[in-house]
Amino acid sequence: MTKIMTSLLAGTAFFGLAAAAQAADMASPLRGPTVVPSVAEPASAASGWYLRGDVGVVIDNKSGFSEYEPGIPKSIVADKLWTAPSIGLGVGYQFNEYLRGDLTGEFITTRTMKATARYTGGTLAAPTNNTNEYHGDVTSAVLLANVYAELGTYSGFTPYVGAGAGVAYNHMSNIYEYASWNGSSSGTNFGIIPGGSKWNPAWALHAGFAYDLSPNLKLDVGYSYKDLGKVASVGNSNCNTSGCLPESIELKRIQNHSLHVGARWMFDAPAPRQHYSAPVIAKY
Repeated sequence: MTKIMTSLLAGTAFFGLAAAAQAADMASPLRGPTVVPSVAEPASAASGWYLRGDVGVVIDNKSGFSEYEPGIPKSIVADKLWTAPSIGLGVGYQFNEYLRGDLTGEFITTRTMKATARYTGGTLAAPTNNTNEYHGDVTSAVLLANVYAELGTYSGFTPYVGAGAGVAYNHMSNIYEYASWNGSSSGTNFGIIPGGSKWNPAWALHAGFAYDLSPNLKLDVGYSYKDLGKVASVGNSNCNTSGCLPESIELKRIQNHSLHVGARWMFDAPAPRQHYSAPVIAKY
């Protein structure tokens, strides 16, 4: 009987202590931290290859027009290349969400060149007010290796800046020259100066933005400043009714501003980002 009573008292004491410990824990102002399930880190933009295509407009201001004719120094008073459309294709690689690069080829269609030169003196019957007008066409093909820094994505828009270096092939057509002297049409002359072509080093600066049309397709709108080098006439002649006169033309500085709109097709779509559905709050 004594052993039974002892066992009952021990069991009652054990359960009493357990209940008291639980009550003390519930009444305590300090609690253990709330466990928040872990969420995977946000996935970065997928790296991979892309194709691009662009159409644009090239705005040339001046070409650095220079003319040389022995014994007749001239002053260039006007020099302009007209605006022309362009088309470009390229292939590139997205290294990460902030850096990409591509190789591009661009063809700048025919743009008209016009220049005016004035001079006094020379061999033309003591001239006092002579004017030469020059007309021709210029086309260019440009190959560039470009690198871009992307500045983050905001509501689907990704601004970027970049630079490129490569080569340009400039072609100048025959230059047609119309000359008048003595301030009137009493003396006129018409000649043709043979054109020419030249490969040059080229470089460019870029700025623009892309917009996500779909996970794989991006709209690209941008601006570029390009330096395409120079081109000169072939030989040193101006052939007209009086024969061939020694005269040459050079465009020393073919630089332009261009605006383009195009698209980039990503072969690998960027992985969707994961976000916490609610802030993590630890309670104690």
